Amino acid sequence: MRYFCFIFFLLGALNGAAQQEISGKVTDERNLPLPGATITLKQASDAKISVYAIADSLGKFSLKHVKVGSYQIEAAFVTYKNEVRIVTVGKGPVAVQVFKLLAESQQLQEVTISGKKKQAISVAAGKTTMNVEQSILAQSQSAYELLKSLPGVNINKDGEIRIKGKSGVTVMIDGEPAEMGSSQLKALLKGTPGTTLQSIEVMNNPPSGMDAAGTAGVINIVFKKKVKKGFNGSISSNVSKGRYYRTNHSLNMTYGIEKWDLNLLYAYDFDHSRNEESVFRSQNTDKSFFMSQLQLNPQKSKGHLLKLGLDHHFDGKNTLRFNLSFNDLRNPADGRTISRFGTGKIQDSLLDQRNELRNTMRNWDYGLKFKHKFTELKSLNAFLQLNHLRSRGSEDYTIFKTLGPENKLSELRYRNIYPSKIDRRVIKVDYLEELKKGDENFGKFEAGIKSSQTNLHNSQFSENRNNGMWQNDALRNNNFRYKEAIQAAYAALELNMEPWTFNAGLRGEYTHVRGEEGTDPGRVRQNYFSLFPNALIGYKVNDEYKLSVSYNRRIERPDYDQLNPSIRYLDLYTTRQGNPKLKAQFSNNIELNQQFFSFIDLTLGYSSIKNPIFSTFLSSPGVKSAYTTINTGHQQQWQASLSFPIPGVDWWENYQTFYFYTSQFNANLETKAFKERANTYGIYSYNSFKLPAGFNLELSGWYESAGLYANFRYKPVSEITAGLNKKMLKDKLTLGLAVADVFYTGIFKAAILSDHTQTFNLDSRTDSRQVKFSLSWNFGKKPKAEGSAEQPSDENRFPSGKSKQLIKTGKQ
Repeated sequence: MRYFCFIFFLLGALNGAAQQEISGKVTDERNLPLPGATITLKQASDAKISVYAIADSLGKFSLKHVKVGSYQIEAAFVTYKNEVRIVTVGKGPVAVQVFKLLAESQQLQEVTISGKKKQAISVAAGKTTMNVEQSILAQSQSAYELLKSLPGVNINKDGEIRIKGKSGVTVMIDGEPAEMGSSQLKALLKGTPGTTLQSIEVMNNPPSGMDAAGTAGVINIVFKKKVKKGFNGSISSNVSKGRYYRTNHSLNMTYGIEKWDLNLLYAYDFDHSRNEESVFRSQNTDKSFFMSQLQLNPQKSKGHLLKLGLDHHFDGKNTLRFNLSFNDLRNPADGRTISRFGTGKIQDSLLDQRNELRNTMRNWDYGLKFKHKFTELKSLNAFLQLNHLRSRGSEDYTIFKTLGPENKLSELRYRNIYPSKIDRRVIKVDYLEELKKGDENFGKFEAGIKSSQTNLHNSQFSENRNNGMWQNDALRNNNFRYKEAIQAAYAALELNMEPWTFNAGLRGEYTHVRGEEGTDPGRVRQNYFSLFPNALIGYKVNDEYKLSVSYNRRIERPDYDQLNPSIRYLDLYTTRQGNPKLKAQFSNNIELNQQFFSFIDLTLGYSSIKNPIFSTFLSSPGVKSAYTTINTGHQQQWQASLSFPIPGVDWWENYQTFYFYTSQFNANLETKAFKERANTYGIYSYNSFKLPAGFNLELSGWYESAGLYANFRYKPVSEITAGLNKKMLKDKLTLGLAVADVFYTGIFKAAILSDHTQTFNLDSRTDSRQVKFSLSWNFGKKPKAEGSAEQPSDENRFPSGKSKQLIKTGKQ
C-alpha cells in the first residue's frame, strides 16, 4: 500500500512541476487599474484558447495550471488597444506580466472579446443582485413580481416587504428612498415593467453613505440609464393572460455625443387583475357562532412612467446631470364583499356589500447632480432632489342586508375620500478620495452630509346617505399633517491590504418629527439623535477560501400612514387605523460570511431588534376587527443561507440558494400576552439553459415553509415560473413565451392568533398564474457582444481574477 501511495504522490508532484502560474496586472497609460479587462492565453502553434481570466478590481489576474509550452497572451479592454506578447512556460517561474494599454484614438465600432457574461443572479458578502437585463424571464414581470421572487423576500397583501422574516425594509429607487406608504409603493411597483429595469439589489449591510433606514436591509431598484455614443434604443412589449388580460410597453432611447448624454424612458402598463381575500371566524362556544367573509376587488390599473436623464460633460473634471421622473397611476376597482353569519352549520344572515374604489397617484421627482474631479483620485458630488406626490382615494360602499328569508332588503350606503400630498426636499454632498500607494489603489475614504425634509398632509372626508341625502360624518373625518426632518453626516474608510480587507463607517442622524391631527398640535412629537456604526473585516486565507465579519446598526421609522390615527372602514365590521404612538425600530446586526472556491457563499447572521414594528390584526369577542400597527417586545433573530452556482456546464447558467431564519412575536394583545416563535426555511433556484437553434429556456422557482409574522401563522407558499425565448435578426429581435406561477401555489394562507376563544383563518390570492408573450427590438448601434468587458461591480465575482479552464476532451 505504501508503494502505491508513493507512486501517486510522485505522479502528483511531477504533474505540479509541469504546470506553472502566470500572473500580472492590467493598467492604462496613467498606471490606473482596468477592472474587467480580459486576459486570453492561446497556444502559439494553433491559436487555440487555453485559459482566460477577468482582471479584478485592482486590475490583477491569475492564470493557473498552465502546461509547459509557448503561448500567446493577449490583454484587452473596451476602447483600449489590445496588447499581445509571447510567453514561454518552462520549469522555472514565469515573470509577472504587466500590461499598460493605450486608449483608442477613435471610438470602436464593434468589439468582440471572449470574456465573462454577467450572471442573471449574483451574490457578494451582504448583497444579492438580480441583473434584470440578463433575463428575458425577469423582463416579462413587473418590479413587484420580481421583488416577490427574490431569495428570502416576502410581500404581504398590503404591500409591506420583509426580508427573511424581518420587517423594516427600505426600498430605494436609483439610490434614493421611495418616500410613500406601502400601498402606494405596491401600486408603483406593479406599474413598473421589468423591461425598464437594469437590476434589483438586496443589501443586508449597506454602506454608511446610504441612509440608516432599513433594519431588515435595503432594496435598491436601478433603472436603465446607460448611454453609448450615437443613437440607440429598444422597444419592448408584453401581453399576458390569466383570468384577465394584462399588457405593458416600454421605449428606451439614448443619445450620446462628445459632451452630452441623453436617455429617455417611457412605459405604459395596463393591469386587469383579480384580488380575492376570504376570512373565516368561528367563536368556540356552545352555539358555535361563525362569520365568513369573501372580498372580490378586480382592478383595471393604468400606469404611465417617464424618466429623463441629461448629462453635460463640461470638461474632464466637471459633469452636471439633470434627471426627471414622472409616474401617473390609476387603480379603479368595482368589487363585492359578502359576509355570512350563522350558528353551527345554519346561515341566518348575509351582507352583500358593493365596493366602488378609485385610487389615483401622480408622482414628480426631479433633481440635479454635479460632480467635480479635483484629480483622478479625488472627487466631490453635490445633489439636489425634489419630490411631489399627490394621491386621492375614494370609496363608495353600498350594503344590502338580509336578516332572514322573510325580511326585505334594506340598503346602507356611505363613502370616504382621502386626498393626500407629500413634498420632499433632499440636499446631499459627498467627498470621495481613492487611496493609492505607488501604482496600486489600496482603498478609499468617503465623507458627506445630507439634509432631508418631508411635509405630508392627509385628509379624510366621510359621508353617510340617509333618506336620499348625503350627510357629513364628523366622527370619521380627519385632517393629519406630518413633518419629518433628518440631518445626517457620515465618514467611511475602506482598506484593501491583502490578505486583509477593512471597511468602517459611522453615520449620525438627527430626527425631528411632528404630527398634528385636527386641533391637537402635539399628536406626534419625536426628537432624537442616533449613531449608526458600520464595520467589516475580511481575510483571504487562500485563493479558495475567504472570510468576513460585519456589524451594523440601523433604524426603521414608522411610515406616515402607520402614524395617521384616522379610522378607515373596509366594511361594517373591519377597520384600519394608524397608531400615533409608534416608536422607531432599531436593530443591531452581525453577519459572518464565508466564501469557498470564489463562488460558494455561506452566511450566518444574528439580529437584535428593539421596538419591532408589526402590522397586526386585532379582533374582539364579537364580530369587530381592526388592522393596525404596534411596537412589540424585544426580538432576536438568527438566520443562515447557502448560495452557489453549479459550475462546469457551458449551456447551463444557474444560481441556487437555501436559507433559514427564526421569527418571534412578543406582544400584549388586549388581555393576553403572546410569546410566539417559529423556524422557517426556504429554497430558491434560477436556471437558464442554452438550447439548439438559438433558443434559451429559463426556469425559476422558490419555496418557503410555514412561518410566523406578527400574529399571523402562515402556511407554506411557493411559485414556479418558466420561459422560452429566442434572439433573431443578429440579436436585435427577442421573442419570449413564459408561464408565471405554473401550479398556482403563490397563495397566502394564515391562521390569526387571537386572545379570545376564536378560530380565525385568512386566505389571500391574486391572479398570479399568467401566460406571457414578450417582444423586444434593439435599434441603433450594434451592442457589444456578450462577454465584452465592462466595468464590473463587486457582485460579479465568478470568476473575477481567476482562471477559467475551458472544458476540452483532447490534448491542449
